[in-house]
Amino acid sequence: MIRRGADKADEGFTLIELIVASALTILVVVAVGGLLISANKAQTSTRAATASATLGQLVARSVTQGVANATAVTVTTDPVSGAQLLQARVYSMTAASDPTQTNASIGCSAWYFNPAGGGSIYVKTVFPAAAIAMPTGAPDSTWEIIGSGLGANVAAAQSSTVFATPNGTRVDLKFDVVNGSQKPVHIETTVHIANTTPVSSPCF
Repeated sequence: MIRRGADKADEGFTLIELIVASALTILVVVAVGGLLISANKAQTSTRAATASATLGQLVARSVTQGVANATAVTVTTDPVSGAQLLQARVYSMTAASDPTQTNASIGCSAWYFNPAGGGSIYVKTVFPAAAIAMPTGAPDSTWEIIGSGLGANVAAAQSSTVFATPNGTRVDLKFDVVNGSQKPVHIETTVHIANTTPVSSPCF
């Protein structure tokens, strides 16, 4: 009897038991794998949305800060390519100069929207003041791309232009930032010029 009990205990799992155990293991692995994939997709989507929103904020902040101390602004649009150039005559707000007293503190700033390749926005400022021409296609190294390295492209909002100056005393900024396969992040803001007596020379 003892030998028979030992022999029975040594028999192990039956084929049906192994099949059931394997099926349950596969179900658990599939379920856990699905959760991990979903979590990874959600994390990737969140990172893309954060990067897109950050890029949009960088562009808006650059234009807002630049235009806030401008004496005049203008926008030039290329009707063929859709490229735009926002120009502003600005004061340098450095401690070394008094912008209300010296012409040396006057500079020119420009923001260039290039629609090619998904769209990009660049910025350039020159002191002392000198007119900044609109580039043809991709600008040279004197321009700085805003949001470089974020892995997102700036694209013009549908049925609109990126820059607009309806009455010359404000700048309307409107664009979408590509957000991977998700809905683009929309950025829209208006910046008013504080100076009541516009002066544009020699910037434009």
